[in-house]
This record gives sequence, C-alpha cells and structure tokens, in this order.
Amino acid sequence: MNFMDEEVIEMTKHARQKKRMENIENQLLNTDIVKAIKDGQLMIEDETIEFKEMSFYEDQIRMCMPATFDVMEPELMDIKYPSSRRPDYIYTSESTSINVTLKIMEQQVKEEELEDFTEAMRNILQKTQPTTKMLDFGMNEVNGLQIGYFDFISPALDNKIYNLMFLFIVGENVMMGSVNCLKKEMDIWKPIAYGMMESIFVENKLLDGEGVVE
Repeated sequence: MNFMDEEVIEMTKHARQKKRMENIENQLLNTDIVKAIKDGQLMIEDETIEFKEMSFYEDQIRMCMPATFDVMEPELMDIKYPSSRRPDYIYTSESTSINVTLKIMEQQVKEEELEDFTEAMRNILQKTQPTTKMLDFGMNEVNGLQIGYFDFISPALDNKIYNLMFLFIVGENVMMGSVNCLKKEMDIWKPIAYGMMESIFVENKLLDGEGVVE
C-alpha cells in the first residue's frame, strides 16, 4: 500500500465519521432528550442508553444519569480530583471519560442572587484558568427550581474537556453540579448533559455534608 492509498483511506474514514456525527446531531435535535432521559431510554443511532433516577443526600436531591455510571474508584478520584475539597459525589462512565459530580458549597445565597453568584463563579474560573474557552451562560427553571449554569472547554494534559456546571439552592446553601466529557465526545454528551441537568428534582430541606439537617 502506497502513501496515496493510505491518504485516501484516511480521508474516507474521516468523511464517514463526519457523516455519522451529523446524523447523530440531527437525531438528537429531533429528540425530546429530557423526556427520553426521564423515561429511561435514549436512542443514539441503533444504540440505547439506559437512564435511571439517582438519589443523593438521603433522597433530598434526585437526578437521572446513565444506568451504567458508577461511583468513581478512590484511586482514580485521587488523580482526577486531587483536592481535599473534591465533590461529595463523583460518578463516572465505564470508560471513565464522562463524569457527573455534586457538591454542597459553603456559600449561602438567596434565590434572587443566584444568577449573579453563577456569573461570579464563571468569572473566577475564567480568571484562574485563562486558557478556558467559555461557551453558554444562563438561568433555567427545572421542576420549580431555579438553576444557574455555564459551560466551557478546558485543557487537561493532552486532551480538552467539555464541562457543564450548574448551581442551585438547597435549603440555605448552594449546590454545585457538573457533567464533563472529552471535547471529542461533546457533540453527543453536551445535549445529554443539559438533559440530565433538567431532570433534577429537590426536596427543599437543609443539607450538610452528611445529609439532611433535621
């Protein structure tokens, strides 16, 4: 096989991959992703992703995520989330390239302050990580709950990571959640991440790091 043959094969492979991603994007655009996630099944091409509702902080917060996601192994946590202030919950895919986290923050804000607080968090991240590329920012009402969100692409070793961060109030504290994946997977997982965010339901009671404060 000569160089020209290899180049043609590579171009054909790239074209097929591009066409496949276009088909997936069109499929997702024409799918009610939130409903599919809540119903427990999302079709992507001929593959079905099963979802289940997960409970956190003694059932005070519920959110849907892929049924195959599991708690991240401690050894991997130490690598991916080395800080002592790591999230309270870290779930990951079988490939460990897609992660979902939740953490209670110390900050206490009122609902009318949430948008400004979300923007402040976004600005702090941009300032401390100037190579981060910011994408969307906004507020959304989900099941009667106000959620502030922003997403961005950040560098990590030899990869780039897509992140969706979302913040909402539980009791008196801010809850911060995230869904992240490799940038090369974001065409599929960005809309799914937003769909997972829109599945959040809160029993609005006071929480601490151990669960419900009675």
